[in-house]
Amino acid sequence: MRRGHAGVLCVLAVLSLLPLVTAVAAEQQHRLVARDFRLYYWTGQEATAEAVTQVAETSLPRLREILGLEQSERIDLYLARTGEEFRQLTGGSDPTRVLGVALPQRRIVVLQPMRGAFLRDLVAHELTHVLLMDRVGNLELPRWVHEGVAKYAAGDFNPNDRAILIEAINRGGFIPLERLEAAFEGPPEQVSLAYAEAYTLVEFLAGRHPQEGLAPFLRELQAVGDPSRALLRAYGLTAAEIGQHWQQVVWTEYLGRSNVEQVTPLIWAGMVVLFLVVFLVNLRRRAIIRRRLEAEEEDGMHGMQDARGRYARRRHHRFKD
Repeated sequence: MRRGHAGVLCVLAVLSLLPLVTAVAAEQQHRLVARDFRLYYWTGQEATAEAVTQVAETSLPRLREILGLEQSERIDLYLARTGEEFRQLTGGSDPTRVLGVALPQRRIVVLQPMRGAFLRDLVAHELTHVLLMDRVGNLELPRWVHEGVAKYAAGDFNPNDRAILIEAINRGGFIPLERLEAAFEGPPEQVSLAYAEAYTLVEFLAGRHPQEGLAPFLRELQAVGDPSRALLRAYGLTAAEIGQHWQQVVWTEYLGRSNVEQVTPLIWAGMVVLFLVVFLVNLRRRAIIRRRLEAEEEDGMHGMQDARGRYARRRHHRFKD
């Protein structure tokens, strides 16, 4: 009997541990190792992990080419399960405000799980932050350099960025280069504008030497460690002069585009009104023509009847005579 009781107790103990074992298995962390990166993700995140893997494998060679890197060390990517885990892995970043964080010194990228086109831009953007350190060294760079290069290399300029930039130009809120760095510490709408402007600034720099892209600026930045001196050595212009040329280009492009975007709905509205007017005029003209034809046809019928009547009367008189 005692042996029987002992066996029952053992079975009960094992059964009581099953939920715990199942929970631990359900929360197991997995690791995917590729040539250029390692990806850490949890059970249940397989679809997102596959998407991140595809983006990283296709983006890293292109990002290295843009930045002028022949090779780079492996990068660790983490998919966080919760906002709290995201905060812990990033050292305190607010998960309600940012979806991804790069820690270049540790060669780590932490992501909140998501899918779609935004995931592609986010992964490429954060990877660029790490690769930029490989390219220029562990420098204290201005935010416009870090974020502008990351957005440019990742092709991360979406319709929302464009709309924010156009609105700022229209209302006179464009941020000049000398105040761009401070704008990254402002309210959310100002930060969004700073990111959009940083992209256009780096795009402008890359366009100065289309055959080389960003190579001259990054090369000088690595050599001297100061963005203003790097601009002067790479382009022969001071930071103030670069800022003036850049602002003129952006204003010319996006203010013109804004005017077109604002005028286009009016043009379409005018075309619709004109179409309706022409349609109504043609409709009225057809009605008038139709009534005229009906009247002429009716007059013709009366004329034929009168002619027949006169003909009948003449025949009657002839027979009578």
